[in-house]
Amino acid sequence: MTVDAVPGGVDLAEGHLAYHTMGEQGPPVVLLHGGGMDRGLLSWRHLGPDLARGHRVFLPDMPKHGDSWPWAARADQAGQVGVLGRLLDHWGLDSATLVGLSMGSAVAAGFALEYPERVDRLVMIDSGGIQDRVPAHGLAYVLVKAPLSRLTALALTPGLVHRGLRDRTFKGPVAGLDDLAAAAYAELRAKRERHAYSDWQRHEIGPRSMRTDLRPLLGRIDCPALVVHGAQDDLVPVRFAREAAERMPNARLVVVEGAGHWSPVERPAEVGAAVRAFLEEPSHA
Repeated sequence: MTVDAVPGGVDLAEGHLAYHTMGEQGPPVVLLHGGGMDRGLLSWRHLGPDLARGHRVFLPDMPKHGDSWPWAARADQAGQVGVLGRLLDHWGLDSATLVGLSMGSAVAAGFALEYPERVDRLVMIDSGGIQDRVPAHGLAYVLVKAPLSRLTALALTPGLVHRGLRDRTFKGPVAGLDDLAAAAYAELRAKRERHAYSDWQRHEIGPRSMRTDLRPLLGRIDCPALVVHGAQDDLVPVRFAREAAERMPNARLVVVEGAGHWSPVERPAEVGAAVRAFLEEPSHA
């Protein structure tokens, strides 16, 4: 990273929340990572420093991710939306632009629905929370539950994590794949509960459908919005992103060709260019 990431944290009643900040001036932007083997400085290793040249960037480790341990509450959709509001209060931000990835997008959009006055702009990247079922939904529901979630975490090796990223998550060559896989495996090994999946995944994937499907509500989000999605995302097919963008009155869609479900890492130049251009537009656009 060419921009220093300054560590910080706050202790709440439920536990500790860790975060990093970048940039010293400009409008505030909060980057919300995905679930499972992810944390703030992993998914946003490219976009964070890029945006910090003209913005104050905040990169939290959401509860039970990264260094945000211990945490004595469920970090599902409702839990994380509540945490996000308290983080904005801690940072002294009346409002901010929210940029989310996967789980983080569902949290950002949910927050925009509950607290529209606190969201200046919304960016949803490879978004979760916009589909009724995930692929192979019944199997996914079984896998995210204990004890299989714990057994999966114990069974995964560095080699399996590397191959999973190379063969399933990414759809083409990725610079620094060895480093990415090592960081993802380290995040898995650090999980205190030893689950392979986040609370969001384990609680939002219901037995027959997703418990959080924000599509019927997206028409209420009227702030400027950008939906960025990998064209070859197998976890959240791009048709759901198209529908989400169509439902929001001030949204547009950017499809990243050749990218899967982790496009800010797989195609950082394209994603970064799209987000920068969106944030630089006049607020009335």
